[in-house]
Amino acid sequence: MSDATSPSALFPDERVAGTLRVLLETPGNMPVRVLTAPAGLDVPVRGTVVHDPNEPLPAAPAALLLLVGGEVGDPRACEAVRRAAGRRFAAVVVKCRGQDPAGLVEEAERRGIAVLRADDGVPWQQLDAALSCALAAYGVGGTAVSAPVGNEPLFALADNLAAVVGGSVAVEDLDQHVVAYSKVPGQRIDTLREQGILQRRVPDQPEQRRQYREVLAASGVVRFPGQGEELARAAVAVRAGAVPLGTVWAIEPEDGLSARACVSMADAARLAAPHLLRALNAQEAEQRLRQDTLRALLEGRGPGAEEAGALLGPAPGTAVCLAGFEPGPGTGAADALVAYLEWALVRHCAAHRPEATVAATSGAVYALVPGDTAAVRRFADGALTALRSSVGGPLRAAVTRPYTDLLRPAALRNEADDVLRAASHSGGDAGGAVTAEDVRHLVLLDRLGGELRREPWLRLPAVARLLAHDAEHGTDYAATLRAWLAAVGDVGRAAAALTVHPNTLRYRLRRARELFNLDLDDPDVALAAWLELTLAAREADPPERLDRTPRAPRRR
Repeated sequence: MSDATSPSALFPDERVAGTLRVLLETPGNMPVRVLTAPAGLDVPVRGTVVHDPNEPLPAAPAALLLLVGGEVGDPRACEAVRRAAGRRFAAVVVKCRGQDPAGLVEEAERRGIAVLRADDGVPWQQLDAALSCALAAYGVGGTAVSAPVGNEPLFALADNLAAVVGGSVAVEDLDQHVVAYSKVPGQRIDTLREQGILQRRVPDQPEQRRQYREVLAASGVVRFPGQGEELARAAVAVRAGAVPLGTVWAIEPEDGLSARACVSMADAARLAAPHLLRALNAQEAEQRLRQDTLRALLEGRGPGAEEAGALLGPAPGTAVCLAGFEPGPGTGAADALVAYLEWALVRHCAAHRPEATVAATSGAVYALVPGDTAAVRRFADGALTALRSSVGGPLRAAVTRPYTDLLRPAALRNEADDVLRAASHSGGDAGGAVTAEDVRHLVLLDRLGGELRREPWLRLPAVARLLAHDAEHGTDYAATLRAWLAAVGDVGRAAAALTVHPNTLRYRLRRARELFNLDLDDPDVALAAWLELTLAAREADPPERLDRTPRAPRRR
């Protein structure tokens, strides 16, 4: 597996993600096995999605899709596999129930997505819980964002439990964020707990992953002896039914955990469940609704402007810009990278522009941000800096003009895509965000090129003959004319740009007139010829495939 699709490459600024291999090698006989894995077993996995083939498929990159209610021989199952691959799921989990999965496997291999077979006798709810528990040890038990810090009932619960136990207490979500902690004076505490409270997250250590797996697999309190400076502690899983939501940890007193303290920890886990569930569900639901609404708008199938504005947040008349982010050439697996960019940009916006909405479509990620172009450009520049350090490769960003309504989502998307395309011609992979004002002239050329592609009869026959002659005979008439026209007829400047003698340039110009009957003295013809030659050069060497190796000299 290449570095571009390894867990650390997909989620470089976070702890190591769970993978298909982690699930299959989890101790305790995980009730799934591989039917096919075209991309290998080191595919990152972030949570599970239970799905009925008759329902719309949500966007949950890198999640496991549990295909409930479908049969492997049903064409709808193959359609679900196709859509899951398009939505960048990690794998599809099915039950065969005596049917031949060959057709489904063939479709999955064609689409490059793994298929796992679950034991027919294991209930889907139990399977979902088992998979979630295995993934939760890696801090990726769900596709939701982490629960917010500051849930007062959980802080009170932690204080009450600490008073009973005699040591510091922390409540954590499945991403191992410290959601609440005890503040009882004189409580027993160690450096690791202090660090987790200060950073609001438990430091990532291999030994702790084993501990989390053990806690989430257990039905009651699990105790761990002290090691070095780390004091002995106990932990219990917080669950909603069989589905894990987080954990409660308590540092044990010097004389160990009492029976009463064990009962209190189990009670605290039950009391913490509705608070964690409420926080996670509310935040996930709001974020998912906003993402789905923006994605639908950008794909031309969204609600009306008034409804969209209510769902996305901007008040009527508020100026918004669309910022588009797109991987540059050489950044590896495009779908996986776009999925990571969406996830990383959501986190960046949560910290810096919580009013923004982020959604990914094919090949790019977009953020709808209130503000004028200058303000959104500053946001995009900051996001580029953060994302490039994570991606480790080229990345470009575009910012549209401000729009004061959401009645024109197609115009927003088209403008962002036009600016992104123009940025690829102007070296936008390494610089800051590019606006329409920066590249308006390039967007105009691209639009004119699109018109020529739609209406090829508009092309000058003389230019078509010239390009065909260059391709057949290895001549350089197109480059010669393009340089001369770009220099506004200045032979010396054009010859210098081509690194040829001015007489050579004059000879080529004379031959071009003779061979192709091209009237370069007519300014309108000259303008049309320059446009066609410039667009032809772009199509021949787009930035994504630009060959910068030295070329052999061409014949005159």
